[in-house]
Amino acid sequence: MQFNPSKCYVMHVSNARSQVHHDYKLSNQTLAVVKSHPYLGIHLQDDLGWNTQIGSATSKASRMLGVVRRNLGNCPEKLKETAYLSLVRPHVEYGSVIWDPHQKNNKAKVEKIQRSAARFVKSNYERTKGTVTTLLKDLGWQSLEDRRRSARLTLLYKIINDEVDIPSDRYLTPVTRPSRRCNSRSFIQHQTRLQSHKYSFFPRTIPQWNNLKENIIQAPSNQAFKAHQQAGPVTTLNPRTSLAVIPRRSGSCQYQS
Repeated sequence: MQFNPSKCYVMHVSNARSQVHHDYKLSNQTLAVVKSHPYLGIHLQDDLGWNTQIGSATSKASRMLGVVRRNLGNCPEKLKETAYLSLVRPHVEYGSVIWDPHQKNNKAKVEKIQRSAARFVKSNYERTKGTVTTLLKDLGWQSLEDRRRSARLTLLYKIINDEVDIPSDRYLTPVTRPSRRCNSRSFIQHQTRLQSHKYSFFPRTIPQWNNLKENIIQAPSNQAFKAHQQAGPVTTLNPRTSLAVIPRRSGSCQYQS
């Protein structure tokens, strides 16, 4: 098999302040160094951030929403809603279990797509405060942030129940001393030092899983698991508090703000 050097790149992944870089050659041609590059449709960055991916996803979604607006502007509301759900929203949800943003500006950038779509579907462009919130409620659309959270929890459910080819014993350590503050299938939280690790899939999703109600984690299928999440409150904590259940290293649980 031969590779085309003009289509091959080098990306140095590191958070170190001082980095030593080397030139890499293929067929006597020096490979270009890039700071980000797409892989399976997801843009990876050399600093393990997701700004490029979020910018690309929202840009694609915005362009598609523009196409839908121009072609379906006079169509019934239901048809416009179907067009958004099938043609626009997938652009900002593809691979989102990996790049789910935690910064306010990136979360707002993604939500802006759905808020614009709600105005289009309902043909309501008033600038009165609370208009878009009311439109989203009338349409019954979950926020994209909540949908990403649900998608991450569903993937973790599949990993725990061996429904996907990701070895759970490599990434998940069950709590050895169950507590009333945890559900019966809780896992020890990963210790993190870097922001990029802290907000990656397992360190971010495990505490949310540990907070789930018992009937949800015991769901017989991932379809039932999703349905339980959409049915109502999913955590065992008072929604007015900002506490989260975090397992200690020793294997028991504690509250952490």
